[in-house]
Amino acid sequence: MLYNQLIKESSNWIRFELGLEKLEGIEYFKEMHYRAKSILNFLFNDSDTIWLIASVSNYKNCKGTDLPKIKRFLRNKKLTYNLKCKTVPYEYDEEDTEMETIQYSLKVNKKSMRLDYLIEAIGNKDFIRKPMINGNLSFVNETKGILFHMYDDRGCDVFSLKKDTLLPLYHKFRKWILDYNRIEIDRAFEEGLFNCYETIEEKEMRLKTNEIKIKETEIKLNQVNTCHITHALEIPNQFVQACSDEIGLTGFTVVVVLYRGSNSTIVNATKTEALALIDYQTELMSLYSKKYKGNYKGWLAEKVF
Repeated sequence: MLYNQLIKESSNWIRFELGLEKLEGIEYFKEMHYRAKSILNFLFNDSDTIWLIASVSNYKNCKGTDLPKIKRFLRNKKLTYNLKCKTVPYEYDEEDTEMETIQYSLKVNKKSMRLDYLIEAIGNKDFIRKPMINGNLSFVNETKGILFHMYDDRGCDVFSLKKDTLLPLYHKFRKWILDYNRIEIDRAFEEGLFNCYETIEEKEMRLKTNEIKIKETEIKLNQVNTCHITHALEIPNQFVQACSDEIGLTGFTVVVVLYRGSNSTIVNATKTEALALIDYQTELMSLYSKKYKGNYKGWLAEKVF
């Protein structure tokens, strides 16, 4: 089945950030919904053949109480007459013999689905909000060989057996790529930071510096630690525009601060995120500094709450 090929065998994937920590309440859910729907509409046309895949994990001998109520996601309820069901090993641990995954599949098209309602239900998965789903939902575009999986309000993954199939998606929504995985994804598509690396010594120094600075902030990483984190990059003036433009295609906000009478410029990049994620942020910013012949000057954190 194409679903199994895409989810288990494909090395071509992009992970997108949907929910933004800097937003709260209704604005958070509006942005999450807008991003998910934009990506879906880009991937799926009305004429594409789509498989809706729903999976629910539970203890064996459960009498189907976790059927994810697929009818409510469809405009034509009679489509569920063709619903297929099979039992597969527990999707998170095949060695767990006490658990199993029930997988439902249904052939649909874009017009037959209530996309807005479906996205809302997935986005509410980890909140006490209705509507919500039980289990996981994925979309397989059989026509284009693409799998879309929105795991919850935070983000979604897109898989394809062919890298070229995902290249237009990479370019269109590059700003929404999850920054945590950006270096890996850039290297897969041979763009952005794909040819930038740090030495073992540079990595060790960066991580050690982060550890010292975290202690200085006195922010406990085992508690809520959301911060406005600002990074300073000193970039030669001739590369400032290119550097700020590229960082502007990430989830960071860029502010340029000119040095009077200097040959370099400070580029500040800020993101609201858990301080516990500082290691990936500093790797990202140090590589942008290296790419544009500059120096990474460090970071400052201001706790949000």
